[in-house]
Amino acid sequence: MTDERENSAAWPEFMSALEPEASESTVAAAAPMDRAVLTPSNGLPASVSAWSGEWSGWAGQGRSHDIKLIVERLSLHTATIVCARASDAQGAFSERVLARIRGNEVLGRLTNGADVRFRMRNPDVVELLWREPDGRWIAGVLSRQSADRQQRISERVPIALLERGEQVTLEMVTFKPAGPGPFPTLVFNHGSTGSGNDPSLFASTVTSPALAKYFNDRGWMVVFPQRRGRGKSSGLYDEGFEPDRSRYSDAPRYALAGFEHALADVACIVEHLLSRADVDSDRLLIGGHSRGAFLALACAGARPALFGGVINFVGGWVDEHGPESEMINHAIARRGATFPGPTAWMYAENDPFYRIAHSRENFQAFEAAGGQGLFHVLETLPGQDGHHVLSLTGLWGPVVDAFLQRLHPANAVPGSPLR
Repeated sequence: MTDERENSAAWPEFMSALEPEASESTVAAAAPMDRAVLTPSNGLPASVSAWSGEWSGWAGQGRSHDIKLIVERLSLHTATIVCARASDAQGAFSERVLARIRGNEVLGRLTNGADVRFRMRNPDVVELLWREPDGRWIAGVLSRQSADRQQRISERVPIALLERGEQVTLEMVTFKPAGPGPFPTLVFNHGSTGSGNDPSLFASTVTSPALAKYFNDRGWMVVFPQRRGRGKSSGLYDEGFEPDRSRYSDAPRYALAGFEHALADVACIVEHLLSRADVDSDRLLIGGHSRGAFLALACAGARPALFGGVINFVGGWVDEHGPESEMINHAIARRGATFPGPTAWMYAENDPFYRIAHSRENFQAFEAAGGQGLFHVLETLPGQDGHHVLSLTGLWGPVVDAFLQRLHPANAVPGSPLR
């Protein structure tokens, strides 16, 4: 059972903006073999009976945790539940607990002292706060049905780079829409791993099912390349570390060399895509998140006739708090200015890496060098992390809808292929 600790913990305002979808964990949350969901008593209120059954979804930054909730037995004030959680970094875990029902919430305490709180948004969606004994917590969202997994294809692409005499292969995850193709294609580049001081994060494959679904619904294929040393890609992850590899470096000699290292990976993936029969090379977009967004700008600048546009989600290369961050970020922003097409720059308040003011200065450096684009400030909810907005399609969807409309004004109707 729970105690009074959870009574003082408010639900963050941003929870209602989280969307149910598949997690990014390659380890699935596993329910125990003896699980048994009993039919609720006819005498229970509908608001209590609605909890019965299995729920699945995600939690954590980057949807890194796969989550299952199984509500086995219900009474008026209690529920027997199974909480299952899995991630690439921590493996799989599950526990059966007796939880308390309070209004539209179910609250439980695990044997290690962690609190789990579930709140029913509607009969098909449940929100989650999972607080560890040390106070750390992760947020997530689950749906009654398993999250709809799109056609997701993971492959290893040999590229024209050698390390220690061996050919490098890069992991590439592709989300395909229905149909035979060739498809208009978005190449979307992942960001960094915070401050770069946790090597366990390097092995996580980074995609965005929400972004992929948005574009798939509009007839676009979306490709998520994983750069050297990231995900399942071979080679050394070397995007501007301190000499002892303890963290990302703010020194230009290391940060800019790391940028060139990463840009070479993106260029190789683009060359690979141009040879594929399922890619419509006349309709290519490139984009990215954080570091990946600045790589997208620079790649478009290097191939100014190739892409139709660039989509920048909270782009930058080094944290603005570094002593040389302005010089480094401005220099990379200017690399994209030779691209003559449209660019969409999207940022939000409460970004721990890039304030709006800093990002506007990067955009102004881009414009002063001849770049074309629009700068957008996304309206996040109070307390929401402005750096991690990719899953919030309702937040940025209107901006990207308008961007696609400018590219294909005749037939860029939401929900239909851009032909």
